[in-house]
Amino acid sequence: MEQVEEICDHIILVNKGKKILDGTVNEVKHNFKENLYRIGVHFLPEHLGTYLFEVIAHKQDELLIKLSGNTTPNDVLQYFINQSVSINYFQEKLPSLNDIFIRMVEDTATTRQFSNQ
Repeated sequence: MEQVEEICDHIILVNKGKKILDGTVNEVKHNFKENLYRIGVHFLPEHLGTYLFEVIAHKQDELLIKLSGNTTPNDVLQYFINQSVSINYFQEKLPSLNDIFIRMVEDTATTRQFSNQ
């Protein structure tokens, strides 16, 4: 699926001979986004408690967060600015086509052959 993302503009996903979705790669990925963002920082503040987002994972200089409710990326950036955190990058994490396909055919024999069991 990685090669499909690199070379195709428009895709159709088929499961058991039936079309399950189609569109441009960008449209499909945006339709399945989960409001996840990667944020590169110089340092993390001691306390990240906020209603704006949930920290999904963190490394020494990177956070993976999920936005809450109607939170916008600008709200998150403003939060970090107010905490005096220097940001190296702020990037939306979109799902891969493989992740989307598995989600679309979940709990079928097709899914089991692609899962890491």
